[in-house]
Amino acid sequence: MEPSGTKLILGLGNPGAAYADTRHNVGFMALELFAGDGFPNAGPPSNFRSSSIVAGSFRGTRVILAWPQTYMNLSGHAARELVQFYKVAPGEDMLVVHDEMDLPPGKVKASMGGGSAGHKGIDSIREFVPGDFARLRIGIGRQPRDFWGVSQGNAEYVLSPFLEAEIPEVELSLKAAGDLMKVWIRDGLAAAQRVGNRKPPKPRGEKGRDGERNGPGGREGGQGEDPSGLARDGQGAPAKPDGPGMPEAPAVPGGHGGRGGDGGG
Repeated sequence: MEPSGTKLILGLGNPGAAYADTRHNVGFMALELFAGDGFPNAGPPSNFRSSSIVAGSFRGTRVILAWPQTYMNLSGHAARELVQFYKVAPGEDMLVVHDEMDLPPGKVKASMGGGSAGHKGIDSIREFVPGDFARLRIGIGRQPRDFWGVSQGNAEYVLSPFLEAEIPEVELSLKAAGDLMKVWIRDGLAAAQRVGNRKPPKPRGEKGRDGERNGPGGREGGQGEDPSGLARDGQGAPAKPDGPGMPEAPAVPGGHGGRGGDGGG
């Protein structure tokens, strides 16, 4: 396959309103913010097979933003469809944006390849897309010992919403991730690593705002997949404690509003 030069940015998350504001969906959140604020030549959102996409250009480079509408542990299906159709060279022209428990909240890090640390979305992409690919990791931190007052597994933690006190720092990390995407598109991974592998400045007393986010990441998904993208020790559905919503992201061009059809072309 002759590479086309198209850049593909794949945000990982789970579709549907139930998961919209969870820690595992920061990949969706970062792409939604970038699509609404940092991607001036974007076309309207549309559906392509297993993904919602926004296509456009940045500094003369064709760019596809994609939100897989599978659950997390089936992300590789959507990635393979996109790579094959758009003739993307994964090692040079694909960036996967996802949550990372091994980084503290607020920190973002660009890298090539590396271990998955149990992230089933990354494992799935490796299964279906050959070779290494660039990754943009957004820190969500490890579960504190006193989280919810009881011990919970990683699956429950990543599927929980951010606490109100965490939201200002998360907002900064999402903005930093968008800035890093621009550097990656324009100058490549090495430049993104130099610029972006740092913790954003601390927010100055800002408070988060409750509300819903709109964007391609919000479509309801299929059935039977594991939204946590993590191995589980026990049975049962993940806990979903009440918590504040993430602030409303800028509207994605075209008024997609987080709803999509069944793809197919």
